[in-house]
Amino acid sequence: MKQNWLFIALLCLFMSVLVSCNKKQEKNEIIIAVIPKVDNAIFDQVKESAFQAAKELGITLTWEAPTSIDGNKQKELIENLIHYKVDGILISCNDAEMLKEPIDKAIKAGIMVATFDSDAPKSDRIFYIGTDNKKAGKICAETMLKLYEKTNKIPDQILILSGGMSANNMLERISGFNSVMNEKSTLNVLNAFEIPDYGKELLTINLANNKKINGVQLIWGVPVLNGVDSVPALADFLKKGGVSVFFDVSKPLLNYIKNHPNCATMKQDFQAMGYEGVKNLFDAIENKTFKKEILFDVKVIDQSNAEDEITKL
Repeated sequence: MKQNWLFIALLCLFMSVLVSCNKKQEKNEIIIAVIPKVDNAIFDQVKESAFQAAKELGITLTWEAPTSIDGNKQKELIENLIHYKVDGILISCNDAEMLKEPIDKAIKAGIMVATFDSDAPKSDRIFYIGTDNKKAGKICAETMLKLYEKTNKIPDQILILSGGMSANNMLERISGFNSVMNEKSTLNVLNAFEIPDYGKELLTINLANNKKINGVQLIWGVPVLNGVDSVPALADFLKKGGVSVFFDVSKPLLNYIKNHPNCATMKQDFQAMGYEGVKNLFDAIENKTFKKEILFDVKVIDQSNAEDEITKL
């Protein structure tokens, strides 16, 4: 009888150790969530490279795209991820001010939170990876001035199309652009709320109503990624000698630029944002040394190098 009780006791002890080990294994499974501003084609490279990094690291990655650019949607996602106790969050912030509180809340809950593409600098996020957006805005303005000079024009009234009113990357690009161009012309900033069709409508209406506009800057370039001809008013504006600088790249856009000397675009490193962002966040989760800031410069693409860039897509 005593032997039976001893056997049962040893069996219970073995089972408790087994359960404990299983729990430890479950706890050690690292989960990182990536939250883009919204689920559109501009973030495809981020998504692909983030999953590639996760596969190499042997961790779980989840892609949590909000249904709109309303900062509250991202706030809800962060709160849900706190509830599910993920290990890390990598987010492109739609509203830097609104997201400060939920980011700080996640940090206090022991979740490593970092930003990519669009920062929340006042939050407790552990690092930012992405474009140096203020510098990018300056490069946009400098590129536009070169286009003016190339076409023998003087800056007059410039139309700026922004993706949103609260995203830090948009605000920094506008600030950088203004720092170069502000004293040279009148600037009119339009906010498209990350809605491509609305952005096209804004461009169409403003180009029709103000014939003095001779420069168009898209610091948010999604409306023309299907080609400049998808916005007939803009295509007509360029055909008549106007100058324009876009943001981001696509094959239709680059095909247009290679045939038109009065426009250019900016190329961001989205692949690195996803790949390096996940790897850097993993290092932070593992208490390894990680980089507190990773900044990339934009690359100017104009008629001189558009053909080369098409081959890289």
